[in-house]
Formats: sequence, structure tokens, C-alpha cells
Amino acid sequence: MKIKPNIYDLLFYIAFAVCLIISITLDRKALLYASPLVVVTILLKYINATKKNADPLFILALIAIIGVNFFSFYGFNNYFKILTLLTSSYLIFYCLILKKYIIKAKYSISISVSIGALLVVYTIYSVVALLIDYMPKSNLFYMILCACCLLIYAAVVAKIYLKNNYQHGTVLLGSGISSIFHIGLSPINEYFYYNKTFTVIIIISHFISIYLFMIFITKTKPKKPQDYYNQ
Repeated sequence: MKIKPNIYDLLFYIAFAVCLIISITLDRKALLYASPLVVVTILLKYINATKKNADPLFILALIAIIGVNFFSFYGFNNYFKILTLLTSSYLIFYCLILKKYIIKAKYSISISVSIGALLVVYTIYSVVALLIDYMPKSNLFYMILCACCLLIYAAVVAKIYLKNNYQHGTVLLGSGISSIFHIGLSPINEYFYYNKTFTVIIIISHFISIYLFMIFITKTKPKKPQDYYNQ
């Protein structure tokens, strides 16, 4: 019997809801076993949607994300270096995946775009500056590396969104914003001020960012067919 595509969405929603319930009612250590299931449901939906055209880079990114989830809940402080390397890896994979959506053309830089770019840079810089005094000095290089990868990813997302040559650009933008929120808030929640509400918000933004990214790369099409030939 052929499985209907909607069943994968249902599996995602169920796994997502279970993670939220666990994060609210139980110790976050329990998420060690529940959070990978959400990523697996996204992987299943992606493979079902793309069939033989699945991009190995996205599969590698999801594997890295599973590692991020595992070490985050197993011991964020003890495995911070591994966490940042895995996070940097999947952000790089994301950028490589999005490379084909970047149209080589001139971009007009408006005041609103400049303000938005400065806001993103300032937000990431503020998080790094805030955490410098609260984490071991040996972790600073890895934190800065991850911040740089996040900035590059944000720039790629912004470039695709602003050029507006592809459908579902807003979906990609939502994924990018959620990623910035999740990656920026996670170390603050661990090193500066732990709050269970923050944990719930981090989980929501984390899984939404992955899901929206998957939706973009599986459903987006150029608004004009000739855009394929301008890359």
C-alpha cells in the first residue's frame, strides 16, 4: 500500500508535539531520545518528496543536526566544541545547497535592507559579546567560527529572498530567522540564564527552521523559467 504524502506531515506534527510536551513537563534530558525523531520525520518527508533526486548534502545536514540535538541535551557545556563544529557543518551544507538558487545579478541596496543587515550582524555580535565572560576561553574560537557560519548563511538567505526569483522565498526567510533565533538563544540559555520557557522556544524555532528549509528546497520553483539559465 502506498503511503500518502500527508502521513509524513502527521508524523512530524506528532513528534514535534511530543517534544514540546516533554520539554514542558519533564526534564530536558528526556529530549535526548525524542528530538532525533522529529528530524527523522523531516528526513522521511524529504526522501518521499524528492525520491531519487534527494540531495546528499541535505541528508548530511540532517545527520549533523541529529548530532547537535544529541549533544545539546546530553551535555551542552561538556560537548560545546563538538556542538559548534556540527552546527557550523550543517550551516555550510545549507549554504552549498542554496548556492544554485543564487542568481548572478546586481542587487539594489535600500535603506530597509541595510538596516535589516545591520540588525542581524548586531544581534549575532551581541550574543557573542554577552557570552565571552561566561564560557571557557578555550571555547571562544569555536563560538566565533559558528557565528561566522551563521552570518554567511544569513547572507545567503537574504540574497535569495531579496532577489525574489524563486517561489516560497518567505518560507526560506522564516527558516533563516528561526535558525538565527535558535542558535543565538541556545548558548544564552545554557551559559547566561537558564529558563525552561527559553528551552521550549528554542525547540520550536529549531525544528521550524529545519522543516521550512526542507519545504523550500523541495517545493520552490523559479518565478521565471529563464532564471535557471542566468545562474
